[in-house]
Amino acid sequence: MRRPPPDFVIVGAPKCGTTSIHVTLQKHPQLFLPSLKEPHYFAYDLPKRREVETLRDYDNLFEPAEAQQLRGETSSLYLSSHPAIGAILERRPDAKFIAMVRNPVDMFISWHNECVKALDEDQADPERAWALQEERAAGRAIPRYCKEPAFLQYRRICGLGSQIEAFYRTVPEHHRLTIVFDELRQTPRLTYERIIRFLRVEDDGTAEFVRENVYARPKSALVARFVRFAFLNAAFRRVRLSCKPFLNRHGIRPMGWLIQHNLEPVAKPALRAEFRRELETAFAPDVIRLEALLGMPLRERWSGGDSRWETAASYCAAAAQCE
Repeated sequence: MRRPPPDFVIVGAPKCGTTSIHVTLQKHPQLFLPSLKEPHYFAYDLPKRREVETLRDYDNLFEPAEAQQLRGETSSLYLSSHPAIGAILERRPDAKFIAMVRNPVDMFISWHNECVKALDEDQADPERAWALQEERAAGRAIPRYCKEPAFLQYRRICGLGSQIEAFYRTVPEHHRLTIVFDELRQTPRLTYERIIRFLRVEDDGTAEFVRENVYARPKSALVARFVRFAFLNAAFRRVRLSCKPFLNRHGIRPMGWLIQHNLEPVAKPALRAEFRRELETAFAPDVIRLEALLGMPLRERWSGGDSRWETAASYCAAAAQCE
């Protein structure tokens, strides 16, 4: 008898290329990934983000898979969810995991924008949003339409060093693969080969990853508020979730369609030099941790040709000695 899904999972992190990998792997004949990205079924500690709430509905996502296909899914917050990866391993001890990491400063800018798009965030200025983290951790200054205040703790969400460290402690080495976001753009063919070799499927010759999720903001605030109402209103949510299993099986995503058609590309904000240094100092411990875990010179790769990360790392080392 065939073991239950998932055979493999793309566990995050958000804004690190998970959608590009998901859409690209959907095209491989030996792999099956459902049309619903981000089911987050195993993220029990993020109830408002779970698009699939029962094990039966989760299994139904994979019903169209052919017998010879590996069944995978993508939920970009599994990496930051405390129970998710352990819960997947409890169901499938042999499951394989793909994790993504990115320069945390770039990730923060993109994640902040994602929160603005979804109306989780009411501060369009990323510097102002960053400054409000402590206030919001105390339950104050939470935006009216925010679905999950934890999403606004940018330091924790984008601090991938500790998340990858916990991931490595939980998942055996031969069952995990970690990819740096830069590699999707700079060496797509080599990165694709690593993934299919890890999943042990045949090479179909894919040389590029599909580009998804350009930097954008809502065109209509009214439409964005309607979408948020649909997620937050208890009665509307019950109706939506009752219809969702049927819609998921047939690849129908009316809310997703509405969200995408209400977006327009915009330019990324330019950060003040002082604020960028503040971010680099805040994230330096995580970058150092990632370097050790991945065995890569990430500070050099993400420095932009100067010594910013080195300076931030030195500052953090000095501060630690003074504590």
